[in-house]
Amino acid sequence: MTRTMRRALHGAVLATAALAATAPQAFAAAPVQQSLSRPPVGYVLEESFHGTAAACQTTGRAGIAQNTWTAYFCYQALPFSPFQQLYIKK
Repeated sequence: MTRTMRRALHGAVLATAALAATAPQAFAAAPVQQSLSRPPVGYVLEESFHGTAAACQTTGRAGIAQNTWTAYFCYQALPFSPFQQLYIKK
């Protein structure tokens, strides 16, 4: 193994260790989002809504303003999809 290869290997190991060290902080907020199989207690999926993140926020705020529901949150079900699901609490 040449000197250049050893340096590259050490750099790769240090970079991987740095990423692994920061991973717990990066995933600390992950439990806030619920899985699709179970919404949080008291929330139900609003079946009539199909739209983007901005439309979801607008619809959620409008429902609160009209006293249709008391709380809402938008959930992106698929990782690369622009569409979100609206969960409401009556």
